[in-house]
Amino acid sequence: MLVDGDAVIYESAIINEYLEEKFPEIPLMPKDPLRRSRVRIWIDYCNTRLQRAGGNIAHDYEVEKSAEELRKYLATLNSEMEGRQYIVGDYSLADITYIPFFVRKERYKATIDDSLPHLKAWMDRLLDRPLVRVTP
Repeated sequence: MLVDGDAVIYESAIINEYLEEKFPEIPLMPKDPLRRSRVRIWIDYCNTRLQRAGGNIAHDYEVEKSAEELRKYLATLNSEMEGRQYIVGDYSLADITYIPFFVRKERYKATIDDSLPHLKAWMDRLLDRPLVRVTP
């Protein structure tokens, strides 16, 4: 939840877009509408697939099914990240959306190692960003 004066905003994707719009001097969404839609697609992918499967595992619900789904989703991300630094061109809200998952990957029993080299390299780049490193 974010409280900004009288405004109360919740849901991480909405908070991220609010902050991006409030502070346009630090652009985290592409100007091009097609690329903006790609950012939103990857945010949705994280929130409705990766986080859902990971959350199920963390809460001991449909663990085998969710673990299989999680492996499939991670393989898709690995393929998507081949040859890329960030998921939609420049660093964006899409990349930021994945950071909490990567930080909590042990909780979700997610293995991101050399068997997923492109995904691992992306995760390492994101977690090594100075503002991410200092976040407790």
